[in-house]
Amino acid sequence: MLLLNERITAVAETNVIPLGSFMPIWATVAQESHQPLLLLMEECVAATTPELQANSNVYPIITNKGCLLDSENGNSRFLQRYHSSAITLYLQSFKFGLGEEVYIHCKLLAWDPEVLSESKKACHYVKENERWELLDDPMQSSICDCCSRTCNTRSKRGDEWESNGFRHTSVLGPLIIMDPLQQNTHNASDVSIADQD
Repeated sequence: MLLLNERITAVAETNVIPLGSFMPIWATVAQESHQPLLLLMEECVAATTPELQANSNVYPIITNKGCLLDSENGNSRFLQRYHSSAITLYLQSFKFGLGEEVYIHCKLLAWDPEVLSESKKACHYVKENERWELLDDPMQSSICDCCSRTCNTRSKRGDEWESNGFRHTSVLGPLIIMDPLQQNTHNASDVSIADQD
């Protein structure tokens, strides 16, 4: 996984993110000689540690086998794919870990693009339509209806197709999310104290 710049044209040159701005997070899998693969983000959380522990304080981003929870609560979304083997999460920065080092932990799955299900999907909430939408085929968005509850974690053909998938856990970071208003307020108070002396 890589953090891209705001224009989504290259790798970001800084890891400092203003609160409320977007962090384009790009993930890809090498196709090599394999059949075409569809890259999915099964689960992603933010944490203040590079390794997750049982007692780690986390901020859920993607849950329920591919539901972008942060799209329902904020303005995050998946961007249209240019290739099935890559996915871009357009994540709005959040208050969790503000001013600290934050790491994005994701469970990635490279899968058969012909076999989407409640347990193999990339869904985000589209506020204009007031419903969950499947990134790769909006006509099959009913697969995403479970994002409002608990998704079935076993595909009907899960065992049969399990050999067609590759799982990987990836960590991006450290990222530092800063509140520009607090910085300005802090600077302004420094100036006023200096003026009183």
